Amino acid sequence: MTSPITLDALRFFRSPQGAELLAEAATFGSDELRASQRLRTRFPAQLCRAALALVQLRQAGREKFALAERMYFDREGLEMASREEISAYRTARFQPGQLVADLGCGIGGDLLGLAARCRVQGVELDRVRLEMARLNLEAAGLKAALIQADLCRFPLRADGVFLDPARRHEGQRVRRAQDYAPPLSFVQELRRATPAVMVKVAPGIDEAELPGDCEVEFISAGHQCREAVLYFGSLAGVRRRATVLPGPHSLVAAPGPTVPVAPPGPFVYDPDPALVRAHLLDELARKLDAWKLDPQIAYLSGAAPILSPLARVYRLRHCLPFSLKGLRRFLLQEGLFPEEIKKRRFPIEPQELRQLLGLPKQGQAATLILTRLADRPFALICAPAGK
Repeated sequence: MTSPITLDALRFFRSPQGAELLAEAATFGSDELRASQRLRTRFPAQLCRAALALVQLRQAGREKFALAERMYFDREGLEMASREEISAYRTARFQPGQLVADLGCGIGGDLLGLAARCRVQGVELDRVRLEMARLNLEAAGLKAALIQADLCRFPLRADGVFLDPARRHEGQRVRRAQDYAPPLSFVQELRRATPAVMVKVAPGIDEAELPGDCEVEFISAGHQCREAVLYFGSLAGVRRRATVLPGPHSLVAAPGPTVPVAPPGPFVYDPDPALVRAHLLDELARKLDAWKLDPQIAYLSGAAPILSPLARVYRLRHCLPFSLKGLRRFLLQEGLFPEEIKKRRFPIEPQELRQLLGLPKQGQAATLILTRLADRPFALICAPAGK
């Protein structure tokens, strides 16, 4: 679907009348029909659609940007933009004052982080998004050289490069890195032009598509693995890293003794998704003095609770072989309500299990961890370690 936020709309929004339209559109909340009817009595229909769309995007953008209420987005540009804390964290790998080219800068989400530390060139073919990037930089009081160009043909003369390739085609997300635009293989051309290359890729990228001569970092924020980043040349450090924000709190791949597999102990650890995605469970287990519950499942257990930003720790109350009737009966007898349900390698989704249990929302809150032990389904009934 074509975005209603056109270049003409952006220009209008910068006028006193446009600012008035945006301010009035923001007062209607979610009642889009009523807002459209009222606004069209004073403004053209196309501009009303654009204003209402922008107001909704600004509300959604609050999760990613502190200045969202003053920024400009289209839907896809916002969805693909990095969260500002991740952008700021990544940017710290570039040296202050270096000239960095942001290739495919889109609405300028990463430009904000880069421009706060470096001299930046923002390269973008889409004229509307380039204007959004300019306005977003202005809102943040930052500057960058903005260039309308095809990033694949841009004559690169910079100390470093940040590349965020498009990962959608005709509105659908693409899975294979070679289907990105440009494909991941384009990195080889960039490396011939500059020694420092940073590439943002999807956190679910196929392991077989990861280059062998770079650092791979999986980054988590808000308890979700948000993205993976590839660092080449002078930006690379270790082979593999997982980082949890805020912090940052990082763990890197390192050799060590084999982590044992054993039944659950008094405490259960749920590793942060970034560590799971980075395959750093052994490193985390050694750090927490823990063991694995299963060779293939990302839950750990330990004899003592060690608080860490890299994993959530729970006190194990009961460990039951799974049956729906047995679990429901036990929870009712103990006066427990499954406030949180987690699962790995378990066939029932948490929301489905909640409905199947049909328990009243009362009693003491508990966390259910559904998994397999020795290839049999189990329910671990837990509480946060401090309770």
